Amino acid sequence: MTKQEVFAAIKKLVSPETTVEQKFERIALEGGEVFVTNQTEDAIALGDTIYVETESGFENAPVGLHRLEDGREIVLDENSVVTEIREEVEEIEEEEIVVEDEEVVEASADLAKIDELKTAIHDLLLAFESHSKEMDERFKSLEADYNAFKKEAEYAPIKKDNSFKKSFSKLDGRIATLKELKK
Repeated sequence: MTKQEVFAAIKKLVSPETTVEQKFERIALEGGEVFVTNQTEDAIALGDTIYVETESGFENAPVGLHRLEDGREIVLDENSVVTEIREEVEEIEEEEIVVEDEEVVEASADLAKIDELKTAIHDLLLAFESHSKEMDERFKSLEADYNAFKKEAEYAPIKKDNSFKKSFSKLDGRIATLKELKK
């Protein structure tokens, strides 16, 4: 696994591309053919506006008493706002259990994501360690090459040979003599 693939995997785990799902409380009326919703994530509560699902979208629910499939009864005013909720005691206990189950499922999903993230980080650290060792080996090789080059480049200084200087000084003397004769 290359380090780019590891980074991509971690990025995907940390900030996954997800579509935003809106989870409304959606429940069928008694009989199961018509569904109603409050278009919020919370359970239907007093003061919520209730909508009926239709093929063309959502419409305000009609005025009156409506019995839901789970046994609750809601009373709506002329603006489709919940003015009263009647619940059965037994149903409340079952709902609480369901909520706890959902929390357990969410917690286990979070733990699974954390485990995936740990694995990805572990893979990244292994790749980094491997890359680091490779860089250390390359550096040591370059250092050895540099030290060998440094030893080869050492040389003994050249002895001063002034013989060429004497030749030029004789020539300079002759040129000076010619200049004097010319005058």
